[in-house]
Amino acid sequence: MSAVTVTQEGPFALVELKKGTQVDMRVQLSIYRQRLRLFNQHQQRKQLTIYVGQIKGLDYTAARYSCGEDFAQITEAKAMVLESILNRTYANMMLKLNKPAFPVYICGSINQAKECLLKHHPQE
Repeated sequence: MSAVTVTQEGPFALVELKKGTQVDMRVQLSIYRQRLRLFNQHQQRKQLTIYVGQIKGLDYTAARYSCGEDFAQITEAKAMVLESILNRTYANMMLKLNKPAFPVYICGSINQAKECLLKHHPQE
């Protein structure tokens, strides 16, 4: 099994990271390629993306890339499912440093992420 799987579930692109994955540029590029493929298959509609998984760590360069122009072209908004307060604190710090080019929400569950994304980004 690969470190990351990207699937389309209705209006959502779901990015599932295998437990213990070290998210580096190789993983981010895999996520980008898989999301770009879905983007092109769905009439190039910007994605409401949900990231879920218990990662081992996040490389700063990879985090910066995931907030940049390549991802902005295919992302309407992103929700990250983080269960622990420590992970949420770290994520908020990384978001402040990287200044993503699209809205990012921190949620406690996949259902909460779906509700949040649809509330702030209603679909036609």
